[in-house]
Amino acid sequence: MRQILALPLLCLQLHGSEPLPGHSVHGEAFDEGPRQAAVLIEGCGKVDFPITTKNADAQKFFNQGVGQLHGFWYFEAERSFRQVAMLDPDCAMAYWGCAMANLNNAKRAGGFIKKAAGKKMSASKREQDWISALEKFYADEKKEKKLRQMDFIKAIEDIVSDFPDDLEAKAFLAWAIWQAKSDSVPMVSRETVDALIRQILAKEPMHPSHHYVIHLWDDNKPARAVTSAAQCGQTAPAIAHMWHMPGHTFSKLNRLDDAEWQQEAATRVDHAYMIRAQILPDQIHNYAHNTEWLIRTLNQIGQAHKAVTLAKTLIEIPRHPNFNTIDKGGKSAGFGRTRLLETLLKFELWAELLALDNSPHLDLTQNPSFEARRLRAMGVASFNTGDSSALDRHLTALSKLNNKPVTSAENAEAAEDVEPAEKPDEPEYVKHAPTDKKKSSLPDKTKLSAKNTNDTVDNALAELRALRAILDSKFAEATKELDKARDTPKDRLIRYQLRMNKKEKAEKLAMQLPQDAHGLALRVDALVRCGKIEDAKKRFEALRTTDSTMDVNLPISKRMDELAAQFGIADTWRKPAALRDDSVIRPPMESFGPLHWHPWEAAGFSLPDQSGRQTEMKDFGNRPMIVMFYLGHTCSHCMEQLKAFASAATDFEKAGIGMVAIGSEPVEELLATGKACGNRDGAPFPLLADPSFNVFRQWRCYDDFEGLGLHGVFLVDTQGRVRWSDVGNEPFKDTRFLLEESNRLLKF
Repeated sequence: MRQILALPLLCLQLHGSEPLPGHSVHGEAFDEGPRQAAVLIEGCGKVDFPITTKNADAQKFFNQGVGQLHGFWYFEAERSFRQVAMLDPDCAMAYWGCAMANLNNAKRAGGFIKKAAGKKMSASKREQDWISALEKFYADEKKEKKLRQMDFIKAIEDIVSDFPDDLEAKAFLAWAIWQAKSDSVPMVSRETVDALIRQILAKEPMHPSHHYVIHLWDDNKPARAVTSAAQCGQTAPAIAHMWHMPGHTFSKLNRLDDAEWQQEAATRVDHAYMIRAQILPDQIHNYAHNTEWLIRTLNQIGQAHKAVTLAKTLIEIPRHPNFNTIDKGGKSAGFGRTRLLETLLKFELWAELLALDNSPHLDLTQNPSFEARRLRAMGVASFNTGDSSALDRHLTALSKLNNKPVTSAENAEAAEDVEPAEKPDEPEYVKHAPTDKKKSSLPDKTKLSAKNTNDTVDNALAELRALRAILDSKFAEATKELDKARDTPKDRLIRYQLRMNKKEKAEKLAMQLPQDAHGLALRVDALVRCGKIEDAKKRFEALRTTDSTMDVNLPISKRMDELAAQFGIADTWRKPAALRDDSVIRPPMESFGPLHWHPWEAAGFSLPDQSGRQTEMKDFGNRPMIVMFYLGHTCSHCMEQLKAFASAATDFEKAGIGMVAIGSEPVEELLATGKACGNRDGAPFPLLADPSFNVFRQWRCYDDFEGLGLHGVFLVDTQGRVRWSDVGNEPFKDTRFLLEESNRLLKF
């Protein structure tokens, strides 16, 4: 287990002193990322990347890591490469792999590649070339990145030239050419890159480079990627992103049922993995993007109820200041609220929407952008249910948001919440890759000043003022306000125009609706209301197949039932879509994993307290608990954490939440620790001893690669499930955040 520590003395000389408890002896780059052992996972891609090692398992894990890189599963790729380093500490390519898994985090990647460079002389010429290519890329970070990307591409081209049978070199060359677009390196010929990938697939038809074909043609000619889209997930079925990306292709081609299938497979694979690996969902960089796109696709095919439950899941998912908060753009918390409101509004589920007001799913926030959306949605629902007094209340509350200050995080969220077709032509590797925590993942979007959130508030005010004017039959004033509400969806605008008897304008808007289940149905409905019965009949035929997937109990679906009867169409007017033959066998959806994320079971414990009495988790009764793991009283950071939680113990107790702390020290030292972190009577919560690290390991608070304990904090609910966690080199000390988050999570 401790093989990776083969050179601890050298490392200590380099750092000048012994690292802090929980920190790696190899330097800062190794402090973050996965620190528990990897396992061989079936279905990470059929790749063969030989490296210099005598350890057969190290080679297997290296191949697995390369497959995970091809699937943009960076967190697990780094874990696989760390396993290689543990099995063979002298393997230079293990550290090259860790660097490749962190290409959008220059600080960590640079640390890893320096480690690889120090060991490369014992590697083959081919491996030295790979390391040198990445070493040069990070050698001079002041050099324009465009030029560094071009040098990197040239270096991989040289490897392809020297080793023409190396399929992985060709795959990484195709990837490098494509992803360099984000740094203004022109991709002169897509056909050339496509031909390069075809060489790989000619020799290995199930190579995960099908993924790169999809990205290559996604923003240009998605039809060129259909064959790869039909096979991508099957090439690496354990990787959620490999199921997700074909959804891009099918969405662009309006094959929405196929797109939904792919996105759901991705979400289920993600959930199964996260529960198994015991990590929070947003620790995986593209999880929120995968799932929110699934919700949008469900809306397109009319499966609103499924979309609502998934949006609620995104809201219910644990939040963490590093990974997922309401103010972080592109994360589960924000996406969940946005998609929930979007779905309920689109499908006119007014009663369900109003019932959620001020609920745990749509509670008040300090974010003006989200508050504006909530109040706007409630105002729209109040208007449609005829509650004018409620509409006025929401208008008044909205007016008070105008003077609230706006943070850059709110601007980032506002910029991130854009429909897929409107997103910039930017590789997903860049958009969704993990970044240096000290830098924003949206560096340009946060410079948009307060305009984005102010626009959100102004548009909301304009729409609700228009609705107030409609109720008062002041249609000219309503029209003026609707012109100001520039982001009002067309489906709502159509209803407003019909309410004002402006049929010509409503018809014009109806003809601009998308060709999906909801859009086609609303178009037919609008035409009927505008008196265009014959035109509506003709268009009704077009939606019979498209709307076969729509929930039958939605208001718009019931209206189609009524129109079918009015048009003299049989009760079974919905026609199932014809099956397409993509020469692909799709596994049963349930085999991928659960549709919704859920907490994992806590491991439990049985450990002695300071008196030597054996204590188990069940001894604390049927109540939620905060379980802490600390690394002894000699760890100054641990003592800061224990003091912080000791000070907050009364607040947690008032919330009905207990505490227990498990230390790596022997029983005889617990008394001193208690006095140091509390008052002379000791800590206000039990301290338990686990000097053998057995319970640390069971709770995954242990670095399997270096054989050392890690800090950990967990929220365990009354059912013995872990609802929140933080494990790492530094102890979590933000008690205020955790108390608020615990209270929020325990409401679900």
